[in-house]
Amino acid sequence: MKSIATRESLRSFIVFGLVGILNTGVDVAAFTLLTWWRLPWLTAQVVAYGCGVLNSFLMNRKFTFKQQGALTKGLLRFLLLNVVTLGITSASMAFLHDQMGIQLWISKGAATLLGVVLNFAGSRWWVFRSEVRASEESANRLRAGL
Repeated sequence: MKSIATRESLRSFIVFGLVGILNTGVDVAAFTLLTWWRLPWLTAQVVAYGCGVLNSFLMNRKFTFKQQGALTKGLLRFLLLNVVTLGITSASMAFLHDQMGIQLWISKGAATLLGVVLNFAGSRWWVFRSEVRASEESANRLRAGL
């Protein structure tokens, strides 16, 4: 039998994934538009990623991790996490596309998958940590009958 905390973690990951699909749509749409306008791919990547980040923070805060209260602490952590992720995904794209000669869209897809893993881990265990921990502790108390 799965524990309530395990089910809550699974629910969080599924909702994170659904929000991520929407964020990816925002990112890809912005990236497509910006590269169509002939902006350099790195500029397009930074701007498009920023659009997805804003959407991601707002939706994950409300729906995935159900956090309330002041935005400041979570937003600062989320922005820092995403700056680091942007650096890693941009470096990945540069390596795959510029160094390895892999098609731009395949490089973008690989970098996006890497970004999903980094962002879920960072969001779950750092950005929204207090709410996740409180939720797990509450679930464990319910399971124990306290």
